[in-house]
Amino acid sequence: MNIDKTLNGPPLPADELREEVKHDYSSSHDGIVPADARRGTWTHHVPLWVTLYAGFSYMTLGSELYTYGYGLGRLLEVVAVSALIYLLYAIPSAYLGAWRGQTHALMSRSVFGRVGSWLVSAVVLIAPLGWVGYQSSTLASIWGGLFGLGGITIIGILIAVVGITNNVFGFTGISAFARWVAAPITVLWVLWMVIKGLATTNGQVLQSHVHVAAITPFAIGVTIAIGFATYGNEPDLFRYAKPRVRSVVPPLAIGLFVGQLLFPIAGWIIAARVHSADFGKDVAGAVSFSLFGATILAFLLATATQVAVNDANYYESLNAGQNLFGGWSQWRRIYTCLLIAAGGGFMAWWVPQSLDNFFRVATFLAVTVPTATVIMYTDQLVLPRLLGVTRRLDKVPSWNQAALANWPAIIALVVAAGLGSFGSGILPGQSGSPLNGWGIVPLEAWLLAAILYIGLAAGVSRSTARERLLGFPEESVPAKETVSSKEETTAVRVGL
Repeated sequence: MNIDKTLNGPPLPADELREEVKHDYSSSHDGIVPADARRGTWTHHVPLWVTLYAGFSYMTLGSELYTYGYGLGRLLEVVAVSALIYLLYAIPSAYLGAWRGQTHALMSRSVFGRVGSWLVSAVVLIAPLGWVGYQSSTLASIWGGLFGLGGITIIGILIAVVGITNNVFGFTGISAFARWVAAPITVLWVLWMVIKGLATTNGQVLQSHVHVAAITPFAIGVTIAIGFATYGNEPDLFRYAKPRVRSVVPPLAIGLFVGQLLFPIAGWIIAARVHSADFGKDVAGAVSFSLFGATILAFLLATATQVAVNDANYYESLNAGQNLFGGWSQWRRIYTCLLIAAGGGFMAWWVPQSLDNFFRVATFLAVTVPTATVIMYTDQLVLPRLLGVTRRLDKVPSWNQAALANWPAIIALVVAAGLGSFGSGILPGQSGSPLNGWGIVPLEAWLLAAILYIGLAAGVSRSTARERLLGFPEESVPAKETVSSKEETTAVRVGL
């Protein structure tokens, strides 16, 4: 690819498509995004993240919290706290991807070793498919509300299975139409909806809330909102960014404004006006209220943005699948696509069965995939400065080249994700409701993972077998001094 294309504008679609169908930089053969494939903050990543947060499902966050008994003021508190917590996690996560240029799954080979990478990739393969099912069933509900369709579950399954099509073509599969047309129009529409709703809705309605049998704790609302905000695979998407912190902050912040503030407020207002927990009816009411009854336009916008959001979920699973299977000489990307399409179809049937299933999906991803990411950026950004142990990520090792296991990282992941799942009540045999008194469980799981990994790494760093226990390949010797800014810059250049 010619670097001039990247500097002067988006790459030509035909060239980009040809390159990404070839490898998409998601296997051990082609695993690090080169410098000439990096893309601009404002020309690519900001529009992309606005698109990922402009799906109608983020209106369902406001609708869901309304049905949980949250008033509008409480909703604002929930989304503000959840957005702040997410940013604290996401900024170093995104920077790690931009710095190293590798997918979440490929980095796990170097950081966790073979055993840990298999575990992480299996979780990353499965967890986003729950959101595929949820997003697909949401789009089916929207179609049902707009056109009075029946058989919503069947429609949702079909949407999930067909939705893999874009990702057959790699990163370009996240639709340009949704990014440049549908998402901006949808954001403007929802902004107008919020302004009109606040200006014309009766004050008693804006101050109302659903009367539930028991008040839903604030921490549960924050946990649900974190689940909506968190992709967990931020390195996957930001590996195409320039390796600077200032390149990752604007997309994350602007995307959160859209998906964690604007859309949830709109969803809550419409739910309060319609006084219904049926999101399809809520959208139909929103069309009558703010889009002058333009059902076809609402259909096009909802479909384009929901497909784009699901592209990101499928993309996360796809990269994990490619890490597991992509190194096989006879394996093709299309096989991974078919595998996860089947999983997405199953989730589109299972998730809508109950609210407990929805909470399990939201929480499972929030306490597993980001927990692994926290361990990886703790390994790369904290251990070199705290313990003087540096792990190089300037190439993607094959499975044979990777170490067996980084046992402190694996133990920290299993313990933190296990306790997070238990505290959220989502383990097999549990009710699907969070345990009382456990607070904001995803945040606690992330912090526990980082602290536990640092402590275990510090313990084994004094051992004569530290390289083996920390998952360094036999030919690799970790550095024993703190990495300077100059050395970090050199590592970035080598990695690119």
